[in-house]
Amino acid sequence: MAKTSQEGPEPEGEVVAKATTARQGSTGGTILLHLICSVVLFLGINYLAASHRKTWDLSQNDEFTLSAQTRKLLSSKMLATRDKPVRIVAAIRNLDRITYHSRIRAILKEYELLADGGIIVDFVDYIRDSDTALKISDQYGITLTEDILIVDAAPSVPEPAPGIDGSEPDLPKIAELRQSHVRFIAVKDMRLYTDDQRIGRRPSGYQEEDQLTSAIRRALEGNPRRFYFLSDKSQIGGSGEDAPWDFLRRTFEKLNINLIPIRVSGLQKIPEDAAGIALVAPRFDLNTREMAVFREYWERPRAAALIILDPNLKQQPSNLRAFLREHGVTPRAVRLSTSRGNEEVFDIPTTFTNAPALGDLRNASTLFEGASSSLELRENAEDLELRQIVPLALIETGNSVRAQPLDGSAPVPGPHYLASSVSRGNERNDNTAGETSRMIVVSNTDFLKPRSRHKEHIDFLRNTSNWLIGREELSGIGPKQVRYYKLLLTPEKVSFVNQLNLIFVPGLFLLVSLLVWNARRA
Repeated sequence: MAKTSQEGPEPEGEVVAKATTARQGSTGGTILLHLICSVVLFLGINYLAASHRKTWDLSQNDEFTLSAQTRKLLSSKMLATRDKPVRIVAAIRNLDRITYHSRIRAILKEYELLADGGIIVDFVDYIRDSDTALKISDQYGITLTEDILIVDAAPSVPEPAPGIDGSEPDLPKIAELRQSHVRFIAVKDMRLYTDDQRIGRRPSGYQEEDQLTSAIRRALEGNPRRFYFLSDKSQIGGSGEDAPWDFLRRTFEKLNINLIPIRVSGLQKIPEDAAGIALVAPRFDLNTREMAVFREYWERPRAAALIILDPNLKQQPSNLRAFLREHGVTPRAVRLSTSRGNEEVFDIPTTFTNAPALGDLRNASTLFEGASSSLELRENAEDLELRQIVPLALIETGNSVRAQPLDGSAPVPGPHYLASSVSRGNERNDNTAGETSRMIVVSNTDFLKPRSRHKEHIDFLRNTSNWLIGREELSGIGPKQVRYYKLLLTPEKVSFVNQLNLIFVPGLFLLVSLLVWNARRA
């Protein structure tokens, strides 16, 4: 007879032990899954951060964001089509100890990132790494005694070899070619200084981007273009570091253009290497022979002329006025003004138009201070179109601006324009667009003076100059100067800030951590 065994219910302790074991196994699997997901997430974030870098500028005016002008240069064909990248050597001592050097390091890394392989940056501490410093000194023919940036955009030149006829290679010419594509920036010149009556000369801001972008542009292009300034006909006054002439010269220099004074009265013709001519505040007219020299240059392909008229003259020089009138631009003998309550003021609110010469300044507004006159434009005139001459307004005033003739007659109705561009040739045809001649006419000279100069005026001068020489792809809003700001705090406020940083903020984090620990423990 078979024996049957009957099992009773499991003891309560065994049931609890099995449940605990199952729960522990489930918890262990969950923890393992969390660890795997954390590792995958960590690796994914690091991969994305390494290949897709992104920064956010939280300042009010985007003071730490590279300008459109710099971004256009870093993405331009001049960099993209090179057979080797531009090399920037940052010969700076004590990189980790000086705060300003960390700022330079950050902006150079930003340039290297945006250039996408077009720029390579090498950092060298020339005090600690003396061997590398000696190599740099021998290569560029300099002595490293101060912090300096070297921008080397020299093209690839094959090693010189004797000619077929056995002649020696022109080594000086090759060395000159290489040297024309190298620029040097002293780190001390990348800072702005102000004279303080109490503490003397002190740093007041930075201009690294302006200096660096300018140096890269000049190194890429090599030898600068030559813009001839008609000094015997121009009346540009002032002296000093920031006078109108010095401002013009520095602005053109940053565009890799040399502004060279010449006397048109002693010329048979404008030099063939001229990228353009400049005439500023002409008080004396060009005579018949000088006008013939001026016209001969203007008839050349790719001629460029910058003309800034003096609005204080009751009548512009007659020969120059007739030349401008032939091209659809007639200077008016008026004085522009606006009303501020019962007072007449000469600060003119203006707006930039949509003309191609303005680049990214289109539709922006600014203020022109001092004396201003206006220009009468004949846009879309049939006789001008037949001669392929196109005048376009660049700066227009608001409806509240009044134009009072200097002879005391009735006010002249609007619209009122302060600047215009003129192109001669067929710009619509890709085959002939590069051969057109271009001219910029401005009826205000006070924007060249330091007290009346705004950043929009600097960008206007840079963009129109780039347009004149056919380099409009590099036009854009230029770099901003970052300024120091001093916070005036009383001793009580300084004490509160110190307590906040040293006691209250750490104490808050400690309290939160204790609350979290207590909640998890419960």
